[in-house]
Amino acid sequence: MKKMIFVLALILLFTAGFFSWFAPAAWLSKPDQNAQSMKFTVPEGATAGEVGQALQQRGVIASAWGYGLYIKMDATAQRPKAGDYQVKTGMSYRSLARLFALGPERNEIGVKIIEGWNLSDEEGALAKLGVAGKDFRALTGNYKARQPYASSLKNDYLFLSELPEGASLEGFLFPDTYRVWQDQLPESLVRKQLTQFSKVYDEISPELKKQGKGLDDVIILASIVEREATDLADKKMIAGIYLNRIKRGMLLQSDATVNYVTGAGRARPTLDDLAVDSPFNTYKYKGLPPAPICNPGKDSIMAALDPTPSDYLYYLHDADGKSYYAKTLDEHIKNRYKAYGE
Repeated sequence: MKKMIFVLALILLFTAGFFSWFAPAAWLSKPDQNAQSMKFTVPEGATAGEVGQALQQRGVIASAWGYGLYIKMDATAQRPKAGDYQVKTGMSYRSLARLFALGPERNEIGVKIIEGWNLSDEEGALAKLGVAGKDFRALTGNYKARQPYASSLKNDYLFLSELPEGASLEGFLFPDTYRVWQDQLPESLVRKQLTQFSKVYDEISPELKKQGKGLDDVIILASIVEREATDLADKKMIAGIYLNRIKRGMLLQSDATVNYVTGAGRARPTLDDLAVDSPFNTYKYKGLPPAPICNPGKDSIMAALDPTPSDYLYYLHDADGKSYYAKTLDEHIKNRYKAYGE
């Protein structure tokens, strides 16, 4: 009898000791007032046990074993959601487990992509939001670097099958303002842009077939028009002028294509700019460049598909954006004098 009482006393003593250690850590513990927050990442597919081990390694909790015991008592906390969290040393098992069960706080942001931006412009805008350039380029590719877009996208967007081998997404990331979760950048944004372009593609696809035109050529022309023209009427006229020049075997002589190569962004390229040897330099090479030079808006795409017929072969804009069109080089020279005084 005495032995049984002794054993029970030991059990009670052990139980009391265990709960005096476990209960505070599990339910009552709170961080010190001056404790600093730290970023803690739950990887995709991580188990609750793996999370406990990582918490102990980071010094957030004292015992991964104790955390695992708590998890067995709290069914709602057994499936931690992947993501980034802010935690503090001294948080209770319950508060941590419930935090991971609810999932990370998500920051929905608006990202405005401007008509006429190229991939480099968008990459720069996303860099300000913490997106690494390599992650963006892994999805979009880079034609000049001979890097194609991610093959994982091809089956999700029908129009991508019409692009040539090795194409990037330059020209096909539709410009607009998008609402996205910041923690899903850059893929969520890229996919929303491709989805929006798909809607435009569905709209123009019958006309592409009717005219026997390839999507890539239309978008290449639209991308030049986007960077060269002002309003819709000007875009339609300039698209027609470029097509007239192509039919006559003339060089396009687009300043925008030269700027795409040099990255200078000059309104009027220098002689050194014009001498750059690149298939995008339409002062040297006839026809359209090999790929789009930016991401055009819908007006530019429609202008490339439905240009204004004319006999014009030349155009220019003055400092106020006024357009001047000409049928001959002599007329063009006179227009230059009107526009620039030279």
